[in-house]
Amino acid sequence: MHRSGILVLTNHVSALSYGDTVKRIVAGVKKIVDSTLYVHVENTCNVSQIKTSSFEFSLKSHPNTSNTPRSFSSDIFPFISKFYEEAASQCEDLDVNILLHNIGQHSGRRKTLQRPIQCIITDHAENSNIESEIIRKFVLGQYELNEDNKSGSTIPIFGIKEHSFVQNNVKPQSTIVTGEGNVVIGGTFDIIHSGHKVLLSEAALLANKRLLIGVTDGKMLERKTLHELIRGCKTRISSIQDFLLDVHDFCIKDEHCENPNKLPVLEVVPILDPIGPASTDPDLQCIVVSKETERGGVVVNEARRKNNLNDLYVHVIGEGLLIGDESSSPTKETKLSSSTLRYKSLGMLRKSPNIRTSSHPPGAYVIGLTGGIASGKSSIAKRLQNLGAVVVDCDKLGHLAYSLGTKTFEKVVENFGPEVVSQSGEIDRKVLGSKIFGADSKNRDLLNSIVWPEIERLARLKISEAVSERNEKVICVLDAAVLLEAGWDNFCHEVWVSVVTRDEAIKRVVERDGRTIADAERRIQSQLSNKERVEKASVVLSTMWETSATQAQVEKAWRFLVERMQEV
Repeated sequence: MHRSGILVLTNHVSALSYGDTVKRIVAGVKKIVDSTLYVHVENTCNVSQIKTSSFEFSLKSHPNTSNTPRSFSSDIFPFISKFYEEAASQCEDLDVNILLHNIGQHSGRRKTLQRPIQCIITDHAENSNIESEIIRKFVLGQYELNEDNKSGSTIPIFGIKEHSFVQNNVKPQSTIVTGEGNVVIGGTFDIIHSGHKVLLSEAALLANKRLLIGVTDGKMLERKTLHELIRGCKTRISSIQDFLLDVHDFCIKDEHCENPNKLPVLEVVPILDPIGPASTDPDLQCIVVSKETERGGVVVNEARRKNNLNDLYVHVIGEGLLIGDESSSPTKETKLSSSTLRYKSLGMLRKSPNIRTSSHPPGAYVIGLTGGIASGKSSIAKRLQNLGAVVVDCDKLGHLAYSLGTKTFEKVVENFGPEVVSQSGEIDRKVLGSKIFGADSKNRDLLNSIVWPEIERLARLKISEAVSERNEKVICVLDAAVLLEAGWDNFCHEVWVSVVTRDEAIKRVVERDGRTIADAERRIQSQLSNKERVEKASVVLSTMWETSATQAQVEKAWRFLVERMQEV
């Protein structure tokens, strides 16, 4: 098995798209490559007869035609969609990238790929030594190889023999597609998946002059499922650029591209409203949308008319992979989308464990579990306890921290007055709470400076006791709402964060505690945001859905945790 490779397809795309040919090609490829696959499609011209019995590659340099509008057979569009969809279905972990730089034109330049080519795979029927050498020379002539295999002489070549092409009834489309010049697309593009690749690829092929991509940011992200997990806008923009520059030839705007060959310009920008520059840019000619977002093209054109601009041609990619509809719950959604991928990431490790600090309690592997009010943090702690973890409840330790007779008790009374002492002699938490939840945050900070060190001391003591009782390495869960604020994450190996939406948290506080909506909002506002917590998180969990979904997340997180501990 090889980590990466290039699949060279010599047959016309009409033949490749016929029947279950793509399905069988992907089935053959996944037995050879398990990480990254580049796909080079050679025969994309519009021909009246398809010939697959002889190898038709030209080893000569093609003339530079990048200054003229590219034209290509429209058969390429259904092939791209079909291949990406089949790859997503059969081999979820294989990163497939269909190369576009050669489709409809040949620049004569060798293409540099981001990942190395460790093997060559071909659909060519005649897989003799002579034919294999021709294919090898072709690949070496078209692509700059990684330093590890610069000579190319040791790269193995495999033929896909699991399929046969049925040439009867295969009719290449006579339609010739000419690029639309200036093309625009938009989306969140959180995790670049196969659906995004279809959208980006078709837009790239249509863009002879300029491809403008709007990346959703700001308030618009808040309606997305698990929006706290969405990567930063700069990171998402970089991912788009990396993919397109790997599979195609672009000049990136504002990066001082000399562009002697007049490559199409790639411009990727953040957008803070649903339409962005698509409604105001007079040079745009075409917008690319999916079936699910087709209405967006209509809305854009309505906005352009109000601005006295021309309507954009709306190019709709075929039905198939979901591109941008994230409205439904990821536990119910059946098509591929970024929201389903974010949901699948719950319970998975996002950040390496903190195993180098000397501040860890000896003999324990400490998980700091935190989350906002009504996030379901305590229910997750109970589930972890049922799986074998020792749970240290810092909220309960907070009560003990200033119990009667302690130095902390004396400091609290000294700083907040005798009125905080109840008739029983204990600290009256309601009276104390009224002093620290007011408009003056200084009182809250003062109380924290008194109580937090004592809670940490008690927590460490509880962890040490658990280790002594079990006489073995113990997984301890530090259940603490203020874990990050208090700095207790410094002696945790990992930080686990539970998140729910703001609306769900407000609803739970009102129903559970009998508080008003305004009071619930104030309490949420006084805490760290979910986004701030997620930035520190090793693992993220969510109790937004049914209890079985929460249990599945916790069990997955626990399973991977046990595997990690074996390596520590």
